Amino acid sequence: MKTCDLAIVGAGPAGLAAATEAAELGLDVVVVDENARPGGQYFRHPPAGFRPVGETPWEKDIRRGQSLFAVLGHPRVTYLPDAVVWDMPEPSVLAVAAGPRSGRVQARAVILAPGAQDRPVPFPGWTLPGVISAGGVQNLLKGQRIVPGTRAVVAGNGPLLLLVGANLVRAGVKVAAIIEAAPIWRRLPAELVRLVAAPPILAQALRYRAILAHAGVPILAGWTAVEASGSQAVDQAIIAPIDETGVVDRARRRRIDCDLLVTGFGISPAVELPRLLGARLRYDALRGGWTVERSADFETSVANLFVAGDGAAIGGVELALAEGHLAAQAVARRLGRLHAGEGSTWEARWTRLDRFRRGLESLYRPPRSYRALITPETIVCRCEDVTRAEIERRRGEGAASAVQLKAATRMTMGRCQGRNCLPTLATLLADWAGTEASAIAMPRPRPPIRPIPIGDLAVEDLPPPDLPADPHLPRGRR
Repeated sequence: MKTCDLAIVGAGPAGLAAATEAAELGLDVVVVDENARPGGQYFRHPPAGFRPVGETPWEKDIRRGQSLFAVLGHPRVTYLPDAVVWDMPEPSVLAVAAGPRSGRVQARAVILAPGAQDRPVPFPGWTLPGVISAGGVQNLLKGQRIVPGTRAVVAGNGPLLLLVGANLVRAGVKVAAIIEAAPIWRRLPAELVRLVAAPPILAQALRYRAILAHAGVPILAGWTAVEASGSQAVDQAIIAPIDETGVVDRARRRRIDCDLLVTGFGISPAVELPRLLGARLRYDALRGGWTVERSADFETSVANLFVAGDGAAIGGVELALAEGHLAAQAVARRLGRLHAGEGSTWEARWTRLDRFRRGLESLYRPPRSYRALITPETIVCRCEDVTRAEIERRRGEGAASAVQLKAATRMTMGRCQGRNCLPTLATLLADWAGTEASAIAMPRPRPPIRPIPIGDLAVEDLPPPDLPADPHLPRGRR
């Protein structure tokens, strides 16, 4: 078992910033990351065997990340790539699956920096080839240098649409339109005061807008994709107006020819691990759905468990970097390596970036629900091919809760373990009950939190389990 002062899960911007700060403050650090190379989604590398033949827009991000990657060679830092944290069986003890390197990491404190994932919004045809999430397209462009189509429609909600649209244009793709569900042009004047709190980020957004304008890409605000059409793959995106309550005006629908439909309805914090560990969550639609409740020091309701970056609440790369530094400083104070009042230079930056975030959240505030997009035949759970009609049929048979529907349909039991269907299931149940998604009791998470090879479990030399004489009693009860 490895021991350290601080274990960090995730080697993206927040995790790397936390490791840098912690190492500088004299803490022994273990960084565990499921990817082969550091950087997360933002500082994504191309595969090791790739050789650049010219400058691309993404080399700049990698160069910026080099200073962060350097901490992984620090003598106080142990870096475990290609490693999955699948459980925390004891307080501050991480169970790690990494082939022959599998084992446990015991730390005095843990910072989770798992990042975020695309927010899934089902609609007819969303499982067709050629319909790809915004994050998936970013990974193909940045991580594989693959251009996934020739004529694209980018539809959904949030500032990521501008970035993806601009990157597709720079990659040589004809972008037919950006389809934004929020009425951003009407809201923009009221939010400018908060948006100017972060001039560099605002300037970057304006550059993306300029790229799209130069390429003649229209931006339709207050519209959404309602269907992807095609026999073998997508060949048309069908769009229609949507209001702030989620009502869709299908009478005004339009068809746009395309061979690539990029869907980006925002991103959600990856809260599977905090949820498994018992950290309290709350539902915040503006910050991606379920977010982690944290103290001012980014500590969760579980003692010595901290969460930083988009894995707690969506805020972007600059805010993630600030939170990584601040969370590491909080751990250092907890462990007596930093005195109260020291190391506060990142606080003012965080406050300014949070103000910008609040303006952006208000500007891109999504419709109350996308339930109107989900027809009876629409697949809601892709892993188990469960449609809305089947959910409603099982509900009519008496399976009224998320737990009962999980048992009746196998929703949330596939490879994604509910990451793609659980938010939609909660939304449907909340709408049917006339309540908010936060009021819906979700199925209990169980380890392993991610699929892992069963052979990795055999690597650990563990003592026999402490089982009760009565197998029906909980573990630890006699």
